[in-house]
Amino acid sequence: MKRGEEFLKIWLTNFRNIDVFFLQLTFTLIITGIIFAFSSSVYESYRLTNSFWTMGLKQLAALVIGLAAMVLFSKVNYKFWFKSTTAISVIMLLVMIITVFSGMGKASGGSQRWIDIGGFQFQPAEIAKFSVILLLSNFLTLYKWTEFKKYFPYIILITLLIFIILKQPDLGSASILVLVILEMLFVFGYPVWILFLVVPLTGLAGYLKLKSIPYQAERITYWINPYLDPQGKGYNLIQSRYAFGFGSLFGAGLGNSVQKNGHLPIPHSDFIFAVIGEETGYLGVTAILILYLSWILRGIFLINKVQNKYGRILGTAIIFLISTQAVINISVTAGLMPVTGVTLPLFSCGGTSLIVTLAMIGIFFNILSLEKEAELKT
Repeated sequence: MKRGEEFLKIWLTNFRNIDVFFLQLTFTLIITGIIFAFSSSVYESYRLTNSFWTMGLKQLAALVIGLAAMVLFSKVNYKFWFKSTTAISVIMLLVMIITVFSGMGKASGGSQRWIDIGGFQFQPAEIAKFSVILLLSNFLTLYKWTEFKKYFPYIILITLLIFIILKQPDLGSASILVLVILEMLFVFGYPVWILFLVVPLTGLAGYLKLKSIPYQAERITYWINPYLDPQGKGYNLIQSRYAFGFGSLFGAGLGNSVQKNGHLPIPHSDFIFAVIGEETGYLGVTAILILYLSWILRGIFLINKVQNKYGRILGTAIIFLISTQAVINISVTAGLMPVTGVTLPLFSCGGTSLIVTLAMIGIFFNILSLEKEAELKT
């Protein structure tokens, strides 16, 4: 018993050096997320497996693995990632190529996004997104305008990873990464002319991609007016609106969503926020938004105090990646953006997404912890 207690003490030491309020916000999000993962998945779980709890239990198993990864990565000095970025990114590039261009990748919903090994599925794009922010963090830490050619490999790797994600096709994840890159360039004071150059080029690339994939262009048409095809292309958005409407002010109660029972597509993943809106009402939705916003703002406040340049940049990139994905998912379910197939971090069912998100939070904890230790020594 004593050995177990000592082991736990050693592994949780880093958490003592982390802002208590930020820890509370993080674990409140995690606990709330697993509750709604269970609630939103019961119908789909029963339909697919004849058990109400299969998907929820899978998400719980992923949560346990993710928490272990979070604790482990909170103990790994974040400077390790600086040294390992190129190796990790090249490996992920090869895995993404195998996923998209070989028979090992598993297609679902028209996209080649998964690898299935012995019945265990994982989505490499989630780890590829992490690789991109590692590359971006290295680039922004080292870059000097007079030595552009020296850092060109970072730009090539970032471009290739985003291109292959787009090739799956996964326009949602690719859009998130482009937005994070623009946010990071803006925040860390790179010349405005870069944004004026990158934004139009990105917009042009997105437009050409939409033109080359008709169903992506149709998403915009039926987002603007879903009632043009209420039983087809506009169905998802209409059902999402119904869910929020049924929730009204106070909600139908936890577990009492009607829309998740075969009406709202993918209620446990892409449209989980609509289920939250139906079950908890506008008050519950507002509480979740405040919780997310508090976590983001507190994280930015804490990481802005970090003295190490790489730590500050990497921590900011982690916050931006998670928050940008959350904003896009919530905007889609509320009808503010076209349907993109982006999950809600820490809430949506999806083992790879949850594990990678928690692992990144562990890295963020390590950055804060080492900064606190440095402060205590001075």
